[in-house]
Amino acid sequence: MSQTTPPATSPCPCGSGRNYADCCQPHHLGETLPATPEALMRSRYSAFALGNLGYHLYHTWDPDTRDKALTPELLDQRDCDWLGLEIIESSARGSQGTVTFKAYYRPLNPAPGAKQAMLHERSRFRRRQGRWRYLDGEIDPAPASASPQRNAPCPCGSGKKAKRCCHP
Repeated sequence: MSQTTPPATSPCPCGSGRNYADCCQPHHLGETLPATPEALMRSRYSAFALGNLGYHLYHTWDPDTRDKALTPELLDQRDCDWLGLEIIESSARGSQGTVTFKAYYRPLNPAPGAKQAMLHERSRFRRRQGRWRYLDGEIDPAPASASPQRNAPCPCGSGKKAKRCCHP
């Protein structure tokens, strides 16, 4: 399936309110690196929405957690129409980051009466050598508590106790 590249002045599919040429396109073309986990999440969403950007999706997925059977060509495939992205929460601390989002979609060949669906995920990101990459995600995550218990695992996903990581 061919990529549907929006005109430079079209709104970016990620919903940032910026033009595609000033938002995700420079990341897709390899001209710039996303500066935050949220910017990477937005560029990945736009890549899925546009299709034929498997190279970007593949190379922004951390090799330690990426399925070894995946190829950029497999990631080029579109199986749904992505209808919108809602960022619920985004954070970065050191080399760890999370983005909780809802992405709305409709299958390309929906069954009669099929309705819009939603993917709700808390994605984890890691920065290595100045580059953010997608690690993995938790589908339908529990709401983040305002203040984690000091001995609970830190919600940033570092694996450390909250009192030794992000907890004040």
